[in-house]
Amino acid sequence: MTRFPPERIKPALWLLVALLVAVLAGATAWQVWSLRESAVRTSEETVERFVSGAEVALNHNMLSIDLLLSGAQDMLQLQPSADVQAESRMLAVVARGNLLVSRVAVVDAQGRVRASSEPSGALQEMSLPTAFLAGVVSSAAQRLYISTPVLSFATTQQVLYFARPLAGRDGQRLAAVAEVPLAKLANVLTQEHEVSGLEIVFEQNDGRRMLALPDLPEAGPIPALRNDVPLPDRAWNMPARISGKPALVVSRQLVYPNLRVSVSLPEDQALERWEYERNMVAAAALVFCAMVLVAAAVTVAGFDRMAQVRKDIADSKALLDQALESMVSGFVLLDAQQRVVHWNRRFIELFPWMRGVIAPGMSFRKVLEQSVVHHLPAGSDAERQQWIALRLAQQREGTGAHEQVLPDGHCIHVLERATPEGGWVITYHDVTDLRRANEEIEHLAFYDPLTGLPNRRLLLDRLGQALVLSQRSGKVGALLFLDLDHFKDLNDTLGHEVGDELLQAVAQRLLANVRVADTVARLGGDEFVVMLSDLSTSTQEAAALAQRIGEKILRGLSEPYVLRGHVHQGAASIGATLFGSSAQSAIELLRQADIAMYQVKARRGNALCFFDPKMQTAINDRAQLEADLRQALITQQLVLHFQPQASLQGEVVGAECLLRWQHPQRGMVPPGQFIAVAEESDLILHIGQWVLHSACSQLARWQDQPQCAHLQLSVNVSARQFRQSDFVHQVIETLQVTGARAHLLTLELTESLVLDNVEDAIDKMHQLRTKGVRFSVDDFGTGYSSLAYLTRLPLHQLKIDQSFVRNLGVRPSDDVIVQTIIGMGRNLDLEVLAEGVETEAQKALLIAHGCDLYQGYLLARPMPVADFEHTLNSGAA
Repeated sequence: MTRFPPERIKPALWLLVALLVAVLAGATAWQVWSLRESAVRTSEETVERFVSGAEVALNHNMLSIDLLLSGAQDMLQLQPSADVQAESRMLAVVARGNLLVSRVAVVDAQGRVRASSEPSGALQEMSLPTAFLAGVVSSAAQRLYISTPVLSFATTQQVLYFARPLAGRDGQRLAAVAEVPLAKLANVLTQEHEVSGLEIVFEQNDGRRMLALPDLPEAGPIPALRNDVPLPDRAWNMPARISGKPALVVSRQLVYPNLRVSVSLPEDQALERWEYERNMVAAAALVFCAMVLVAAAVTVAGFDRMAQVRKDIADSKALLDQALESMVSGFVLLDAQQRVVHWNRRFIELFPWMRGVIAPGMSFRKVLEQSVVHHLPAGSDAERQQWIALRLAQQREGTGAHEQVLPDGHCIHVLERATPEGGWVITYHDVTDLRRANEEIEHLAFYDPLTGLPNRRLLLDRLGQALVLSQRSGKVGALLFLDLDHFKDLNDTLGHEVGDELLQAVAQRLLANVRVADTVARLGGDEFVVMLSDLSTSTQEAAALAQRIGEKILRGLSEPYVLRGHVHQGAASIGATLFGSSAQSAIELLRQADIAMYQVKARRGNALCFFDPKMQTAINDRAQLEADLRQALITQQLVLHFQPQASLQGEVVGAECLLRWQHPQRGMVPPGQFIAVAEESDLILHIGQWVLHSACSQLARWQDQPQCAHLQLSVNVSARQFRQSDFVHQVIETLQVTGARAHLLTLELTESLVLDNVEDAIDKMHQLRTKGVRFSVDDFGTGYSSLAYLTRLPLHQLKIDQSFVRNLGVRPSDDVIVQTIIGMGRNLDLEVLAEGVETEAQKALLIAHGCDLYQGYLLARPMPVADFEHTLNSGAA
C-alpha cells in the first residue's frame, strides 16, 4: 500500500476542518430554528389549554350563580307571607350550596336589603352601583346581570354583584343579588394553576375589566374586543390585554352576552427558555469549533514529529528483538485480535511441537489447539475443548499469573499482561526445580517423614486457627492426646524397624476413625494427637461425642497388628480436653491433654480420661444411665401412667400416656433425666415403639370394659421416631397386631417436628388419617407455626401449653394467647385441650373463653392403669 505523502496531508486536513465548521454552523442554525418552533408550539398549547379551562370554569360558575338566584326567586314566591326572618333563612339555605357566593340578598329599588343570607340574620347594606341596581330593577327581561368590580363596605373586599329582577308580592320591583368576592373568582379563573407570564382578563366586550390577573395597570389604551370580529386561532404579535406587550392573545366568548375571558402570553416570556437554549447551543458550537481548530493544529504538529518517531521505533524494535532472543523465558506477543505478532527462541524450546507451526497472524486459539494435543494426549475432544475454553477464560478474566504442568512433569509459570493497544504479552518460565525444592522444604517443615502426618508445628498452627473459629462460632472442640502402651517393649524386642511399621499402621487406623475435617498429627516417638473441631455448641454433648470417638479409636487400635510375621496386640492411653468454651492457648491445651493421658497411664492404660474430673464424672454417669436404660427395656422396668383428659363439664373422654421408669436402685426416674439420653442414641426408637404398642394393647383390653371402651389415648411421638421411613407401617402393624381401634388413638406431634419437613409430615399424617388415627399438636403456641401449613395438616386437636394456662388471670398477654388459640381452633373446626390446669380459677377462665377439654392436677395426677380404672369406676375424676 502506497503511503500518503506528508506534504499533501496538511492541506487536506485544513480543508476537512473548514468543511466540518461549515456543517456545524448549518446544524447549529437548524437546531436554533427547531428549538424556537418547539417553544412557539408549546406556548400555544399552554395558552389554548388554559383559556379553555378558564372558559369552562367561568361558564359553569356563572350558571350555578344564575341557578342559585333563580332558585331564590322561586322559593320566595312560594313563601306564604312576607316574613323577613323566614325569607332570610331560605336565602341562607340557598346560598349554602355555592361556595363562590359570600351572601345572597333581596334589595328594593332604593338599595335597601329586604332579606339576607347572613348567618346572624342582620340586613347589612350592599355596595351596589346605583346605575346597576336601577338597570336590574327596571328590566322586564328575566336574565342575569353582572356589575363592575365594587369595594364591599361589609368585607372591604373587591366584589362582583350578580343579580336578577324580582317581582314582590305588592307589585314592588325587587332584585335578587349574589355577592361574589373577586378573590374567589380569581381561583376559578386560574383553576388554581400558575403559568409564569400569563395575563388573564375577565372583561366585557367593550374592554371594561371585571377581573385581571395579575392586577397591573394598563400600559396604554387597549382596544375593546368586538364580539362579531373573532380572533384568529393562535394570534401572535397582538398587544397583551394588560401590559400591551407583543404577545400571543387568545379570547373566548362566554355563554353570557357581552362577556369574555382573554389570556395573553408576552412573546418575551414565551421565548425566554428558547433564548437560553439558543445561547447554549451557539456557545457549544463555538467551543466545538475551537476544539476542532486546536485539534487540527495539534495534529499538524504531530505529523512533523511522526517521521522522527518512525525512525526511533525502528531502532527500538531492532534492539528489542535482540533482547527477546536472549531471554531465559519464553515470550509471545499478541495483538488486539488475539493474533501472534512475535515470539522468541526460548518459547520454541519450551514447546517444541510449535516449531514450524507458529507464524505471524496465527490466532492464539490455533496455538492452543496445537498445544492441547500434547497437554492432554489421552483426552477426549470434549475435554480438550474444555481445556482451551478454560485457558481463554483465564486470559479474559485477567488472572495475571498461573501455572501449567506439562506431560513430562515440567512446571511452567505463565504470566500474562495486557498491552495498551488491547493485546497481550505472555511469558513462559520453567519453575520445575524451584517448585520441587519448595515442596520438599514445606513437607520437611510441616509433616512427619515416617507417617506423613502433620508434625507438632503444623498441629499448633491448625489448633490456633481452630481456637479462633470456636470462639466465633460457639462450637466446642476436643483434643485427644494418644500414647501407645508398651511401645518401648516392642522396640526393644523386635527392633526399631518393626516399631516404625507399627507407627505407620497406627497412623492409618487413626485417619480411618476420624472425619476428613479433623486433624491427626504425630508429635514424635509414639505420641499422637487428634484434633476434633466443631463438635457441638453444648459442652456436655461435645464431651459425649469426644468420648465416643475416643472409644472408637481405642477399639480400632486394639485390633491385632501383623508386623513382619509377628502378631502384636495393640493398646493406647488417651487424654482428652475440650476447647472453645473459654480462651486458651494451643500449648495449654496440649499440656492438659498430656496430663489426662498420664492419668490413664497411671491406671494401667488402654482407656480414655478427660482433663476435667467433673466432666469425666458426668460422662460416666451419662454412659451408665444409657446402659441402665438399655437394661430397662429388656427387664420391663418401663411403665405407662395415664393422666385423665376431661370436658369442662367433668366427663373423662380420654388420657395421655406418660412414660415412667421404675429403676430397682434409682427408684422412679423422671422422664427429664433419661429422655434426652434416649434421643441421642437409638434407644428412643425402641422406647417409642414400646410406648405405642403398650398404649394400643391397653385400648384393646378396654374394648370389653363399658366404662373404658370410649376412651381416647394420646401418645407422644418423638422426632426421630416420626422421621423413620417406615413409621406409617409401624403404626398400622401395631394397630393390627394389638386389635386396637384406630380412631381411639391420638398421636401428639410438636410444631417443630411437623415444620421440619412439612410435605413429608403431611403425607404420613394423611396415610394414617385414612386408617382413622387422630393427630394433635402438642405444646401449641410455643413454637413458630405457619398458619398456611397448619390449615393443610389433617389435625383433630390443638393442645394449649401449660406455660400459658399457668398464667391465666395473672398475665394479660397469656390470656390473649389462650383466647387466640381457642378461636383459631374453632375456626379450623379443631378440639382445643388445655394442659396443666391446676386451679378452679383457671378452669373458669377456660370455660369463659370456650375451651373444649382440659388436663391437669385439678382433675388428677398421672397414675398407673389400675388406679386410673379405679378412678373411673368410682367417679372420682
